[in-house]
Amino acid sequence: MVWARENYLTFLDRQSSSEAVDPGRFVAVASLPVNSLDPRSIVLTSNGADAIVLSSVAATAWEGHMILPPSVRVVERWNLATRARIWSRTLPPMPNVQTGAGSTQNDDLLTLSPRGLFATRCMPTNARSQTNCHVVALDERTGALGTAEAWSFTDFGFSWYNHGYQEVSPGRRYTLVGQYPHSGSHHFLVFDDVGRIVGRVVASCARFAEGGSEERPSILIDEQSQLSADVAVSQRFRLIKDASACQLQQHLTDARKYKRTNDFYPVTSQFNWIGGGHRIVWSSETQRVGAQVELPKAYSMDVGRSSLPAPLPPPPGAADTHVLFAGSGSDLYAYTKEKIFHLEDTGFVFDSAKTGQGVIFSRDNEALMATYAGLDASKYVLSLGKRRPDKPGFTWQKISAVSQFRPDFVTFENAGRPQMLIAGGKQGLQWVDTRTGQVFLRSCAPGAPSPNRCNDPRAQNDYRGLVLSSARRTAFTMHLKDSSIRYNHSFEEIDLSTGNVWRSFPAPDWATNYPLDLPMGWLEKERRFWIVGNDFLPKQSGASVTIVTLPATDGAEPHYESFTTLSRQDNFGADPEGRFFVFGRDLDTIDVFAPNGVLVLTMGVRGDGAFAQAGDGRFACTGKACDEFRCVVGNVARLATDPACAALRVEGFSIVDELARAAGKASRSQ
Repeated sequence: MVWARENYLTFLDRQSSSEAVDPGRFVAVASLPVNSLDPRSIVLTSNGADAIVLSSVAATAWEGHMILPPSVRVVERWNLATRARIWSRTLPPMPNVQTGAGSTQNDDLLTLSPRGLFATRCMPTNARSQTNCHVVALDERTGALGTAEAWSFTDFGFSWYNHGYQEVSPGRRYTLVGQYPHSGSHHFLVFDDVGRIVGRVVASCARFAEGGSEERPSILIDEQSQLSADVAVSQRFRLIKDASACQLQQHLTDARKYKRTNDFYPVTSQFNWIGGGHRIVWSSETQRVGAQVELPKAYSMDVGRSSLPAPLPPPPGAADTHVLFAGSGSDLYAYTKEKIFHLEDTGFVFDSAKTGQGVIFSRDNEALMATYAGLDASKYVLSLGKRRPDKPGFTWQKISAVSQFRPDFVTFENAGRPQMLIAGGKQGLQWVDTRTGQVFLRSCAPGAPSPNRCNDPRAQNDYRGLVLSSARRTAFTMHLKDSSIRYNHSFEEIDLSTGNVWRSFPAPDWATNYPLDLPMGWLEKERRFWIVGNDFLPKQSGASVTIVTLPATDGAEPHYESFTTLSRQDNFGADPEGRFFVFGRDLDTIDVFAPNGVLVLTMGVRGDGAFAQAGDGRFACTGKACDEFRCVVGNVARLATDPACAALRVEGFSIVDELARAAGKASRSQ
């Protein structure tokens, strides 16, 4: 079993010689869509048809503010052929966690034997060489909880958390688990058939031998292991030095090499969303860790047409130049060191503006260019873009507004004068006269709007994200009142003409020390808007989309719904019409989500090919992308070119059609 963000939970098997499609290599048997879980331990049923998975889940909730409880453990049973979940059960808290726990993370193991299904959790304590353990019985068919047992293991303190542990071999009476480092040596733990620890084996690699006694099974260890270190278990197990003991380890190495999950220099992609409503456009900078960065590439896919991602051409004369992409929809720009190019349907056209690299946000006939400066707290200098009918793209005018974060903006008219409102962090809300480019009003909370700069370092004036009302009289924004106080943020409706606050209600508490832009947009005008943040620790890089349904009456609180992804928040894009969300993942792959959080399509590029795949197994691929695809027919994984895959293979996907299909399934389930 391999857990990877690009393939979720994938089950691999060595291909049998009778199939002879790809002899000697591991192939994907099934990939389960458990994208919101972190698998910790996995067992297969005796017939190999189902997988039982113990996972860690961060169960965030909204109760007037964002609740971030400790992660919980969930056990689920999945059918590999249908990729459907049969049952799900949340385990109760460990009863002995409070007795001197030395860590907030516990280790997990599932045991499936003729005596039943058991979930074992162990946690090291502050006491020397002591570990608290807890085992819970579950019904294999229904997941119902049974009896529980708690005990302490005092042989030595151990923890295989974050050491890439794996189940090496399941036995009828015993399970061998490892390996984890302890005091400079590698150890394997031995569990009995009800999930209790019965000993440890000191070895570089170890596995049960085929056959052997039920009461005293043989464990093969590598030839370099010292038997004197395993005296404690030698009476119960026969330890045999064997040159083939590492064979299983070698098999796993082959699998990782084939799936590229353990490459010392893994391939990664940094995404820059530049999409629009009628097509998805993104660019990615693909590189290997520690290797030279390749030039960024851009790709496009029509939202309504059945197609696959296609590459966009680089600007002319930029073959040996570092290129960066920015823009939105058809307003796609490419930056080089000296020039900025504008992309039209017919190719790149040189635009007269020359500026440093940045990002561009366009809405109808106006745009905002944010160029990174990094000189003070206001890291972005801003330029206003306006369309001219006799010239492609925008003409640019520098304005006096600045921004700490990548900004958001809305344009409107007030008393016949065109104006712009900008939200960009600690510079407050900034009103700009678009004829002159000058800031004439700021809102630096607390206090009334003022023409003066927000210079008071104690002032709480951090605004991010904007959505404009239909009447173009008000706009909603997120106000971070004091980042040092949790649950102290709010959504505010601002009067565009005066800057006064019409109404305010509580907002989720995101980790705002992480540099979030918190973009916003409408799902339904005047009723529902979305906002993207990050309610995990920065190192976990999990993005969260929150749907805010405005209250029907004054004084009432809004309704919040959220879903999370494995992608980073800065790899996010949204359809201007509120039909879908897009998140970029590693290896030039992006996910398309419906507004209810359902993943409707995964697509991307590999070498000279492209691919897309829906949740029900339908797929399309071209070129080298087909080399990585397997369709699952029954319980057999086959190459994408196999005739058995013909029923699942299509020419391409329409994102609009897939969203409609997902919406239809949701309505039928209700």
